[in-house]
Amino acid sequence: MKINHIPYPKIINDSFTNKIFSHFDVLLREIKKDKFVLSVSGGADSVLLLYLFCKYFESDTKRLIIAHVNHDLRKDSRIDENFVLMLGEKLRIKTHKIKLDPNTISKDDSTESWARKHRYDFLSTIIKKTDAKWVVTGHHANDQAETILMNISDKTGLFGLGGMKEINNNIIRPLLPYTKRQLLEVVRKYSIPFLEDPTNRDNYYKRNFLRNNVITPWLERSNDLIESITATGKNFKDWQDGMLYFVNDFIKNNLIRNENNDFLIIKNSFNKVPLFARVCVLQVLTNSIGILRRPQIENIKEFLGKDVIGNMCYAINGFILLNDRSNVIIKRKKLKKLVPLELEVGCDYSFDKYVYKISKYSKNVRFSRNRDDELIDLATIKNKKLVLRYWCSGDRFKPLGMHGTQKISDYLINNKINLFKKDEQTVLTADDQIIWVCGQRIDDSVKVNNSTKNILRIRRKLKKWDENKVK
Repeated sequence: MKINHIPYPKIINDSFTNKIFSHFDVLLREIKKDKFVLSVSGGADSVLLLYLFCKYFESDTKRLIIAHVNHDLRKDSRIDENFVLMLGEKLRIKTHKIKLDPNTISKDDSTESWARKHRYDFLSTIIKKTDAKWVVTGHHANDQAETILMNISDKTGLFGLGGMKEINNNIIRPLLPYTKRQLLEVVRKYSIPFLEDPTNRDNYYKRNFLRNNVITPWLERSNDLIESITATGKNFKDWQDGMLYFVNDFIKNNLIRNENNDFLIIKNSFNKVPLFARVCVLQVLTNSIGILRRPQIENIKEFLGKDVIGNMCYAINGFILLNDRSNVIIKRKKLKKLVPLELEVGCDYSFDKYVYKISKYSKNVRFSRNRDDELIDLATIKNKKLVLRYWCSGDRFKPLGMHGTQKISDYLINNKINLFKKDEQTVLTADDQIIWVCGQRIDDSVKVNNSTKNILRIRRKLKKWDENKVK
């Protein structure tokens, strides 16, 4: 369908639009003066959303921004793009667009998930670029019903059955309470232009199959189907809110953050909580509420049920779970480790989470019980290259006070260092000889004794600490 003329919005305050605008009043009460990025595809729902917002903000439409994503999945997708650009020009609203490349869809990804990810990535980019605060979409009650049925199919559990939220982080869905039929009546009544996406009839896509082959025939038998499904979703949402209230209270009272900014949950308390609630705790802490699918949930259940020390589980969003002796540790996986760093005496260095200070002294320095503050005999490393790096498999050293050498892996195990800390353990070498397992113990060969004349002091502090306070 080609549209050469874009009429200006002529929506008036009839009984139904008044109902919508009253809902906007409640939903947007605290944020009406913010900027909004409207996701406009060119379809009836998103164009109606745009026209309704133009009417609602008719005295200040400069705070509205249009964003359009051309997924390039159809030969005529450019028609949609041009139509949205025409809308923006007619309504005098700044329009941003992007064209995606379907060739970037991976084998492990579906077209729908690829499109959704890139769409929201683009919307987030426009948010930052325009200094806007909110993304607004045209999702309605039929979309909600489809989402709930899809989540049932995907076995997402309690959190999936609640469906989409009207406000979720910075995303607003102001048309969610209204059915497709109700909104189309407004579109027809005010002759709002839109384009029909032919791919909506393609049952290859799961959502389309549900819409065309399940919901549409079902609606012929039950006029209130959408209302029934969305009401059920709201009931589940109420259950979620109740569960999350107690989950968040548990987290508040039983969560610790270590020096690496990892989450630690006290196992003595955690194991007293029902299994489902423990899964909910981990979902909250890994930002995966409503995202996890049944296989992922079952993996977490298995991880929690075995209670094997040292057991690990890869959760969603780049998080790793570790069953430690006293805690369950939740850590975001590092993408890349740092390369070895060469050090010089008298300088400060930043490596991973720490700042290292290396100082030379010609007289005795008071020994410290702090394992991040060590003294070594300078003569033992004279003219040797100092390098800071992560430990490697096969590394050995002679722990202070011991007669023989020991593998660093064994040393860390014997000292009950958990797998996450082991993975981040650094060592200081002098011409490839390990002289300090950082934060643990120096090598016996560099110890200070009665014949020591010059001392090298090596200290490290977490970056968040004020280095000016180090004495």
